[in-house]
Amino acid sequence: MGNIRYDFHDEPNNGNAVRIMYCAISRYDGSWRSVPHSHPHAELFYCIRGKGYLQIAGQKLPLSDSDCFLINPSVAHTELSDADGLLEYIVIGVGGVRFSAPDGGQPRYYLINDRSNSHELLPYFQDMLREVSRRRDGYFAICIHILEILLDKVRRHARVDLAAQMPIINSSECAEAKRLMDEHFSQPITLDWLAEQANISKFYLSRAFHRQYGLSPMHYLSKRRVEEAQHLLRRTDHSLSAIATLSGFSSPSYFSQAFRRLVGASPSEYRKSPS
Repeated sequence: MGNIRYDFHDEPNNGNAVRIMYCAISRYDGSWRSVPHSHPHAELFYCIRGKGYLQIAGQKLPLSDSDCFLINPSVAHTELSDADGLLEYIVIGVGGVRFSAPDGGQPRYYLINDRSNSHELLPYFQDMLREVSRRRDGYFAICIHILEILLDKVRRHARVDLAAQMPIINSSECAEAKRLMDEHFSQPITLDWLAEQANISKFYLSRAFHRQYGLSPMHYLSKRRVEEAQHLLRRTDHSLSAIATLSGFSSPSYFSQAFRRLVGASPSEYRKSPS
């Protein structure tokens, strides 16, 4: 896939809650590698030409010219071109925003079909790409104005919540991660695996899980394993090594360290103490 990306990371933020992260153009060239990915920021995705699919939030959505997708932060997605579709699109990464349905619902993505408006949005995507690729005097201010116009036009179709206005949502992804840890605590679990199963980025999962449950996913997993170990220490005569394995700890020494940190006593001391 031919891909050219222009970053804005070195530009001043000037106190703005909304920030342009990058603008990129991608073209199918026969070497396409479709890999699901996510970002801690939102994306404005505009299909210039060609046909294919946008695989997002567990769905495979048909994609063709003039489709404009608003992809919310931390939603895993990837692009798939038809063999003869020669898909080409422009993506703008935007920090500090989240898109909502007109009724206030919190979708993972929102589709604007631009065909009915005679490609109304395309010139703004192309102008931003042109400005950032040439980087002439004043280009950054112009790109900011272009983004403001784009977001104003998006507001005709969807809500645009700024960072300070973003609601704290009860994340089903966090609940899924918690369920997985509760059910599979005895197995090797990594943050990468949890994020993949929940279909979000590990960055978002860590932040959202801590906000919802008051501790990080890995801290919760360790706590869940120690709770199981406490049960086994009280109700069985298994050896400490066996209990460490049954509880999901990778080694007896790590089990002992985690147990003492959370309980305030070693596993053997806890077993001997009055129940």
